[in-house]
Amino acid sequence: MKPKKVIIILLVLLLIVTLYGCTTENKTAGVNKNTEVTYREIILNDVLEAEHITNIGLNKNNELIAYIAGDSRKYVVLDENTEAKKEVNIDFDGRASIFTLDNSNNMYILSEIPETNENKDIVKISKKLFSYNNGSNSITENNVIGELTDTTARSTEEITKKIRIDSKGNIYALKLGGKIEVFDSKFNSKKILDSTLYTDIDIDEEDNLLAIRRNIEERVLDKIDTSNYKIILSKEYDYNDLPRSIYYNKNTKSLYGISTGWIVKYDSNGNMVKRLLNTGELSDIEFIFDFVVDDSEEIYITADAEGSYKLIKYTTSSSETEIGTEKHDRRIEITIELTQDYGNKITKAAKKFGEKNPDVKVTVNLYPDLDWGQYNDKLNAELIAGKGPDILYLRGGEPIRTYMEKGMLVNLDEMIENDSEFNIEDYNTHIIDNSRYKDKLYTMPIDYYYFYCFVLNQELLDEKGVDVGEDLIWKDIYALSKKLNENSTEQIYVLPKIDDYMLFNWMVLSDLDYYIDWDKKEAKFNSEEFIEALKLFKAIKEDNVMHPNLEWIDIANDMHNDEDLKNIAMYTGQTHAYHYIRSIGSVFNGFNAISVPKGEYTGNREYGSEFLAINANSKHKELVWEFIKFMMTEEMQTIDSYIFQVHFHINNNASKRQIDELVFEEQEKNKEYLEKQGKYFATEGDVERLNKIIGNLNKPSMSEPFETIIYEEAQPFFNGEKTAEELAKQLQNKAEIYLNE
Repeated sequence: MKPKKVIIILLVLLLIVTLYGCTTENKTAGVNKNTEVTYREIILNDVLEAEHITNIGLNKNNELIAYIAGDSRKYVVLDENTEAKKEVNIDFDGRASIFTLDNSNNMYILSEIPETNENKDIVKISKKLFSYNNGSNSITENNVIGELTDTTARSTEEITKKIRIDSKGNIYALKLGGKIEVFDSKFNSKKILDSTLYTDIDIDEEDNLLAIRRNIEERVLDKIDTSNYKIILSKEYDYNDLPRSIYYNKNTKSLYGISTGWIVKYDSNGNMVKRLLNTGELSDIEFIFDFVVDDSEEIYITADAEGSYKLIKYTTSSSETEIGTEKHDRRIEITIELTQDYGNKITKAAKKFGEKNPDVKVTVNLYPDLDWGQYNDKLNAELIAGKGPDILYLRGGEPIRTYMEKGMLVNLDEMIENDSEFNIEDYNTHIIDNSRYKDKLYTMPIDYYYFYCFVLNQELLDEKGVDVGEDLIWKDIYALSKKLNENSTEQIYVLPKIDDYMLFNWMVLSDLDYYIDWDKKEAKFNSEEFIEALKLFKAIKEDNVMHPNLEWIDIANDMHNDEDLKNIAMYTGQTHAYHYIRSIGSVFNGFNAISVPKGEYTGNREYGSEFLAINANSKHKELVWEFIKFMMTEEMQTIDSYIFQVHFHINNNASKRQIDELVFEEQEKNKEYLEKQGKYFATEGDVERLNKIIGNLNKPSMSEPFETIIYEEAQPFFNGEKTAEELAKQLQNKAEIYLNE
């Protein structure tokens, strides 16, 4: 397969105030196109005199319909000049944001109307369908199509997320839980599609239902024949290509999606045609609620932006770039590149840094069509040639150790020593020191995340009279299983089911630095220690140490029977930020957590981090250091709600705010609701326990190319087709060849 054409996105920070409000202009190169498309942002809230606009649609005439929330709820129809053409006032109670349009421009609204008791507790939610007749300009209430009397957290799965209508008048209602309910043209429920759970839907011109299914195991677009509800096409995607939301334009017969902030066009089989726009380049957006693409491929989105719900239009014009016509820019340019800018973190920082330093331009080059392997090959070639971006953005999937050994990165200790304004005590020095290589700091972590803790079922352990301890190795886990089942009449499991990859990484690869001496280029996979570790891995898999059916991810997603938890001594809690204490603590109604077992021979406990580093070839090392420092400030680590809550922060003040605001203030604000749902409340002691676990982390995850070989060779061992001794011998031979290449 030929490599996809690399897309280079230049960040342009140009704010123009126009009649419509705030506009921004930028150019986005389309996939396999020589013509650049210029996009200009227009915020339409001022035009419509509305603070919050949450949902939108396009009618058959290519006119936009916007739902305006607030005290004066209404739908507004906008003409091609984005001027209000018609208003439809809403005179019914209940939610009015879920609507769809038929081919005659009639609108259908599915509303959930809550009923409360004297204490203002919701006791019932009625579902009603309303229809708007475009000819008479009136809204009619139709029959009640259902009600919810279960108002616990589980009832939210029945709340409608989106509706669509086909040419026969059948309505398809996607629920938050992933089911799709089908209503006939008389608004009677006729079918519930629940064998597969979906996250978004739309309808094409042939009345096929397009549906996205996205979970930990699959990322697929299904095309479903609505005459028999059979899947006629399934398109699988990798992580970065699957659209989170979709929109189908029946006039142009085109499918569009939002994928990691990009508006992307797909063909009828779900294959990517081109990337239209990276919304993060133009707009300070936290989350996109809804989007449509009109017949001219002008884009409208509604999004949480700067504290309100904005309606944003991206208008386009095509032009061929001529050499020598670019305006001369006297600013000093520093560059950074990455495949995906999650949450637009880097893009927002580049913009803010440019505002504070008007003589500097930070260019963010995105390569969304390259996977990690392809991007690493590109970056490696550039660095070897003495080129590459000024700022290296690293997430552990790159060969960072090789970069450090070959002198491709600047020693940041020298920058810190010469910077009197930088106080390293303002940051988590433990996480920073973990990033050192041979006592030198080449990579600066800007956050940390993705580690596990073991949460104890204290009630079960007390009943069995067992004290687990804290500083465990995996042999202790196996011994604990034997101890728990000594006098038990029923099987007690130490852990839920864990997949082979995850368990092998914990038990065996955590000690990779023991089995390979990278400096001496020596391996000892044929050692007794490695063979013993493999046999222990097999024993934990096969000797009822783990539950045979209940997977840890099902517990995390609340897809389990509480009875099953009674016979499990520990839960593997995945942790990314302090507020995870509440969800993890809810499993056993307490955050009695300890660190995962360490590597027996290295003591390693791994976690994830995002790093910034300075390219040794950069001509602007001091400016790059200033940008790295800026990324570590409290301002940037808390710049919006997504960045504030998604990961642990390297900045101490930002960390304290995450604890105060997202843990304690948040649970106090929602105390009544959380108590009603039986949720766990975090305590100061829980934060101390989590900080102790963080203090036991000592190895940021960094990819080693040889790990791929290990996993490939280990697969037959996982399946019982190879013995521990055979695997050890094969890996020893492979390692010796690899280390001597």
